[in-house]
Amino acid sequence: MSVAIVTDSTSDIDPLRAQELGVDVVPLFVLFGERSLKDYVELTRAQFYATLHTERVLPNTSQPSAAMFEAVFRKHASAGRDIVCVVISQSLSGTINAASTAAAAVPEARIEVVDSQTVAGGLRMQVEQAVRLSNRGATAAEIAENLRQNWDSQRLFAIAPDLSHLERTGRIGKAKAVLGTLLRIVPVLRLRSGNVEVEAQVRTFNRAIEVMIATAVGQIRDYGATRLLVMHTNAAELAARVAQDLRSRLSSPVRSLSILEAGPVIAVHAGPGAVGVFYLDDRVP
Repeated sequence: MSVAIVTDSTSDIDPLRAQELGVDVVPLFVLFGERSLKDYVELTRAQFYATLHTERVLPNTSQPSAAMFEAVFRKHASAGRDIVCVVISQSLSGTINAASTAAAAVPEARIEVVDSQTVAGGLRMQVEQAVRLSNRGATAAEIAENLRQNWDSQRLFAIAPDLSHLERTGRIGKAKAVLGTLLRIVPVLRLRSGNVEVEAQVRTFNRAIEVMIATAVGQIRDYGATRLLVMHTNAAELAARVAQDLRSRLSSPVRSLSILEAGPVIAVHAGPGAVGVFYLDDRVP
């Protein structure tokens, strides 16, 4: 791979997958009170849920420092490599500010910092796309431009059974969370331009699942070649059911459909039991 690819841990690329792809993953932090643990490095998925059940203080998250990105950038700069760093949407985290500050501190390297406009599975698919392009000999500028051109062809729809986690961590407003709880409304959430919005509001969780799948299927059929990823937070059976339903309704043009459990940082915000469908028309075979 001629161009080094760097991302952050909200891509949910664990250490084994990072090694397979040949990418560097800069971790965010999960905060349990005074304890600060590096996502995937000092806290696995299993450890997160075990700690969640024993801690009285609910967790939160924080972004990496610029120094953490700078150390990775300097490693590749010393090897004479250009770098593409694709990170979580600026609307959801200040991580891109840390990456941009670090890039400015390493002027000897060509570094493209890309706002993915997404998170989790969507970011993961962009990283995998960047790796494919790098392996084909694309330059850092070409990779960054391809990712930015595909902003409008990526989608996320998700359902969280307990909106209090999204409200507590500032991803949706308190009024929206309280209203949903009082009226027993289950919103189908979407990510648009990096912002969490409400796609639909229905009365039951099962109905929300149906609306999410139907909406995804309708849009996927309009896109063409597409990669899909079903993600969940400690809800493997539900994710498998969603994936099976998607497979039964789609044939071509879907290239791939996989299932992935989200990591600790994503689980802090979504809460247990959430499920989402990410899809991307990446225009790269």
